[in-house]
Amino acid sequence: MSDAAISWDDIAHLQRLGRPVNGVDLGVLDGSGRTLDALLFNQVTWRGACLRGARLQHVNFIDCDLRDADFGGVTMEGCSFTRCKLGGSRWHHANLQQCSFALADLSASTWTKAEVALSAFTQTDLRLASFAHAVLHRTVATQCDVAGLVLAHATLAQAVLPGVDFRVIDVTGLVAQSAVLQGARFDGMDLRGLVLQRCLLESANFTGACLDGADLREANLRQAVLAHASLREARLDNALLLESNWNEVDAAGLSCEGALFQSAELRKVALARARATGSVWDHARLADVDFGRAVLSYARFDHAAGERIGFRHAQLDHASFHNTRFVHADLHAAHTKRLRGTSSPRLAAEARALALEIA
Repeated sequence: MSDAAISWDDIAHLQRLGRPVNGVDLGVLDGSGRTLDALLFNQVTWRGACLRGARLQHVNFIDCDLRDADFGGVTMEGCSFTRCKLGGSRWHHANLQQCSFALADLSASTWTKAEVALSAFTQTDLRLASFAHAVLHRTVATQCDVAGLVLAHATLAQAVLPGVDFRVIDVTGLVAQSAVLQGARFDGMDLRGLVLQRCLLESANFTGACLDGADLREANLRQAVLAHASLREARLDNALLLESNWNEVDAAGLSCEGALFQSAELRKVALARARATGSVWDHARLADVDFGRAVLSYARFDHAAGERIGFRHAQLDHASFHNTRFVHADLHAAHTKRLRGTSSPRLAAEARALALEIA
């Protein structure tokens, strides 16, 4: 079978024989609107392929050249691309389910308004690729080159992108919900208004970032670094902030109701007018922290320590200060109705556990 003569009938014949389409150049063969099932393309050249509106199920491409291919509106399920050249390919409005890209080149590809679910990008070149307005649902991207990647107005729904350096990515208008972004780097970035709800951001670096008005409700920010960041009017309600680091942070107007700041370290932090009802600051270390006019009703500062803490005009009704060790705490005009202090019997019962923590 010569390369020039290959047709869809020839491919169907190979499929019936259970043989792959191997080592051929498909030239200008048009795959628009076609339905392909259980087919293997191996070392095939199909540059500029047109597969607009096609339906592919369990189709595998290995070592294929598909540069500049048009996959617009394609529907794929259970397909894979291994060591394929897909630079400049177009995936507008594509719908992918359970697909994988491994060791592939997807540089400068465009995925505008595509929907990718339960899929994986592994050791894939995503430089300058654009997923603007796309939805990545329960999709994983690991060990990928993401320099110049565009996620503008994209949605990451339970997606997994661990250890990604977002400083080289366009995240304008990004919405991430329950995404795994552990160890991500956001330092120095303008993240105003960004949505990172319920995301795993453990050990993420936000040094010098602007998070004004950002939505991080219920996010896990354990051991995150927020030094020199701005979080004015940001939302951290019910967020997990254990052992997080706050140094010279402007968080005026922060909403952090029910947030857990246990063992966090805060130094030179402005939390004026913060809405922090029910927040927990157990074992936190605070220095030069301003809670002026903050709402801290039912907040808990048990075993916290620090100096120069300002609570002027703050609402501390029903707050707990059990074994709190604050030096120079300013409570001028603060509301302290039913403020709970140290309980000697409780402290005696905790003595052994506290001694172990110190050791």
